[in-house]
Amino acid sequence: MRILIVDDESLNRFMLLHMLEEAGYADCFEAENGREALQLAQRIRPDIVLLDVVMPDMDGYEVAPLLKKMAGDIYLPVIFITAMDDQAALTRCLEVGGDDFATKPFDRNILTAKIRAHARTRLLSIRTNKQNMELNYFRRGVEREHAIVEHIFANALTINPATKKFFEYRLAPASTFNGDVFLSEPSPSGGMYFLMGDFTGHGLASAVGALPIARAFQAMSRKGLSVCEISQTLNEILLSLLPEDMFFAAVVVEISASGEQFSVWNGGMPDLTIITPEGQISKRFISLHMALGILEVADFEDNIEYFNAQIGDRLIGYSDGVIELTNAEEHMLGDEAILSWLALNPAMTIAEISQRTEKFRGDAEQLDDITLISYTCQNLTGLTSKIEISQLPFQISVEMQVEQLVKFTPIYDIVVMVCSQLGMQRVRSDLSTVISELFMNSLDHGILKLNSDIKKSTEGFFEYFKIRNQRLKELKQGEIKISINYQPKDSLLSITLTDSGDGFDYQSLQSQQESDTYGRGISLIKTLCQSVQYFNHGRSVLAKIKV
Repeated sequence: MRILIVDDESLNRFMLLHMLEEAGYADCFEAENGREALQLAQRIRPDIVLLDVVMPDMDGYEVAPLLKKMAGDIYLPVIFITAMDDQAALTRCLEVGGDDFATKPFDRNILTAKIRAHARTRLLSIRTNKQNMELNYFRRGVEREHAIVEHIFANALTINPATKKFFEYRLAPASTFNGDVFLSEPSPSGGMYFLMGDFTGHGLASAVGALPIARAFQAMSRKGLSVCEISQTLNEILLSLLPEDMFFAAVVVEISASGEQFSVWNGGMPDLTIITPEGQISKRFISLHMALGILEVADFEDNIEYFNAQIGDRLIGYSDGVIELTNAEEHMLGDEAILSWLALNPAMTIAEISQRTEKFRGDAEQLDDITLISYTCQNLTGLTSKIEISQLPFQISVEMQVEQLVKFTPIYDIVVMVCSQLGMQRVRSDLSTVISELFMNSLDHGILKLNSDIKKSTEGFFEYFKIRNQRLKELKQGEIKISINYQPKDSLLSITLTDSGDGFDYQSLQSQQESDTYGRGISLIKTLCQSVQYFNHGRSVLAKIKV
């Protein structure tokens, strides 16, 4: 421990040095005036200063605050040595930075006891200062890392400016980082996609998964993949990334260029609701699937719901952070509250809905991330981009025997072959849907001879697929041929599909499918194609898609 003794009397300095050496303090330094004391303190950085009050040139009152300033944030004990005992003088010693007194003549025991006491305080101050420096270092590091991550998130999780203008939305994280995701991208067909999702929990741990999801979604949107392809791919990505106790509830939606046709995959999110301008609910896209990142590839379900809305209808969506919002009395908001507000005021903006939810929450803490979105059906003028399309005609033909029909569904491979041609990604999503529906109709009703009436009840729906799987296992003969022909002169893709079955009543089937809440089948195909023609008693069909 370094002790600095400052006194203009050499005898006093000698006595103090002698006392301190006897007490075991050998690292002592002397200064005979204030200026020398300041210079010496700058060099040796003392742990304790014994400072005389009355000195020529600079007295102790002037030197003490300068020594304290020199010590910075670390406690430097200044013990005044003085023969004065009047209250005013002692008070001033404390006011200028003194910490204690040692009166002349000196008592060795009292002086060394005071030095030990102040030494402990200084040691504690040094440790505290070191810890503060370490904490500040780590804090600055964390702040820097957060700034970098925020910068990356701000650039990676952006809503495409081309589609942003069609949405009203609010994103309100419960902490610095948002575990909710809302993205939208134009499609090559002139429509657009959007993804709304909610990772388990909130904060940085939840938000990390959003980065690969955003990049994959943006890339797939540019290629014009179908909603089922997008949801399948996102599930595979998250399976390889997320821990077992984490998943991503999400809705993946494609909106047609007309702005009123929806293709929706909902896995674990609250309902998407379509409301008419009069406030009536015309459709609710309920969650039909498990969240992404849970099911293995072989178990994943990619069934899509389709719906044709009307211009002016409005789609409302939100994360569970909205409907599970609680107030100070721990009452939950619920989605019926939001729908009742919209029933009374169908034109209520997202900002107004947010104000209502915040009023409901009051002073209660926001426990989860919040996402609210609104889209009003309108022609998506301006989203159609110029894509160079092949000027060479081509034809792709596939023949599938029983072995192929039983083992796998060929839609993906066929779509990939077609879309490997220049510009065909423009119709990829529609092509995937059309081939899928045509193929399933031919396989189920033409070859397997299944009756759709079975699916009219929940129990019948499961019975239908039970019978389907059984008949596939028992299938001994059957063939489906798919031929796709492109003529650049007409900008048409002609899809011909023929099966070896006995045919089926496609007109009756179309009537049944038109009343199907899933909006699938022949009626859906007709909305996506320029023309659809069944012939040969339903064993053959020709569908034409405008490119």
